Amino acid sequence: MMSKSIISGTGSAIPDVVVPNSHFLEHEFYDSTGVRIDKPAAEIISKLESITGIRERRYIPADQDSVRLMTDAAMAALDDANLKPNQLSGIIVAHNAGNMITEAKAFHTVPNLASCLKNSLECTEFQCFAFDILFGCPGWLQAMIQAHQTIQMGDAEHVLVVGLEVASRMLDPHDVDSMILGDGCGACVVSRYDDGAAGIVAYSTYSHGQGDNRIIYLGSSNKAGVEGSTYFHMIGREVYRYATEWVPKVVKKALDTAGREISEIDIFFFHQANAKLNQAITRNLAGLCGVPEEFFSGKVPSTIEFLGNTSVATIPTMLDLVAKRRLGDFHVAAGHLAVFASVGAGMHCNALVYQF
Repeated sequence: MMSKSIISGTGSAIPDVVVPNSHFLEHEFYDSTGVRIDKPAAEIISKLESITGIRERRYIPADQDSVRLMTDAAMAALDDANLKPNQLSGIIVAHNAGNMITEAKAFHTVPNLASCLKNSLECTEFQCFAFDILFGCPGWLQAMIQAHQTIQMGDAEHVLVVGLEVASRMLDPHDVDSMILGDGCGACVVSRYDDGAAGIVAYSTYSHGQGDNRIIYLGSSNKAGVEGSTYFHMIGREVYRYATEWVPKVVKKALDTAGREISEIDIFFFHQANAKLNQAITRNLAGLCGVPEEFFSGKVPSTIEFLGNTSVATIPTMLDLVAKRRLGDFHVAAGHLAVFASVGAGMHCNALVYQF
């Protein structure tokens, strides 16, 4: 019989630098063709806030790289799990761009971030593997699935799974969508558990990578003449179309695999891309599963308003806030069933059913 795995500890690190929407009032915005948008910045910002729900986001300080953020989140998760770094069987870090190096104003993928984190944690156990996942916003959830599979096969006892985003170093100040992203990090420890019903119940992953492959991408600034070629961009309409179609389907697939009905789910941890997108996802999921849309009332926590879209860090950060009762009335308790679901660049989406 394959082993089960539970979330034995959670942690998060939210940067101190608060960036309100007013920060962008002096920006000049251009569309993807390089034409300046002929509207006042205040009007552009107001419209974006009405669509996304974002009022502010967090950035790491200019003199800080990525390692401190993920170290803080990882240490919090280890403390919560009552573990020391050398008790880990593995470390998986999901991210989008490697370590943001301050001196070079660039990002480095060598050494990989999991190796950087292992070094920072002073983990000296050489049998503790340390690798990264590049899977867009669903990266942390996919890392959770891989940690679970490793434990199932008997190759690990405790795996640290980290979702890191330092998007502030990849933002085009002339792209409206630059206002969506923020920085953050969430982490958890996944541990072997064979004593009850709790743990990962089922999961599902879809990867397309066809015509949708370039609807989220890195490229030049929207404004001609601006240096750099690794600014974040997306084709919002296409992202919306993909997410609203495929996220409900991947959630339904995970529920079917688990042999569970949506009516049994107590809480939904959805990726926080924007408020209206999540409303559309829940509406479509309700239709697909045959429940009224009102079923989701009080079951879908949100961090988009004050953290923005922190990409791969979104769900683990939200999980930690809920687990520690730092997100309004949302909480989890023994026996609660949860659905985790995310979507992002690739395009990829995934879902996981979990019992606390």
